[in-house]
Amino acid sequence: MKSARVVSFAAAVLLSASMLAADDACPCVPLSHLWVVKTCHDWNCASTELLLGNGDPQIFAVPIGMEDGRWLVVRRVAAGAAITDPAEPFQIEQFDGMNDGAGRFRTIPRDGKPVLLTTPDGRVLVLSLKAAGARRHATAH
Repeated sequence: MKSARVVSFAAAVLLSASMLAADDACPCVPLSHLWVVKTCHDWNCASTELLLGNGDPQIFAVPIGMEDGRWLVVRRVAAGAAITDPAEPFQIEQFDGMNDGAGRFRTIPRDGKPVLLTTPDGRVLVLSLKAAGARRHATAH
């Protein structure tokens, strides 16, 4: 009888300890980050985006060599925290190293306005017009 009480008490202690542990989210869960792009039609729009970033070093603006003066605002976000606008004319691809990024950059036609960037987190980004990427994939098959 005494051993049954000890087992019951031990089970209750373990159950309450596991419930307390469930309340504390582990801070060691790694977050993955993605880079997203937003097209601004002029510098006023791009500078406003930078201002809203409040000095965040993970947000920067890049001019595009187009006659209409467009800028791209590139921002690092936690995966799942942002949705890419399907109407966005530019796409962004991420690579872990310069070899892969430069290889992809070389395959994009000049009319796709490709841009190769390195970021503060060590990633290599390739930005280009979506239409140019679609033409390249269609001819590659």
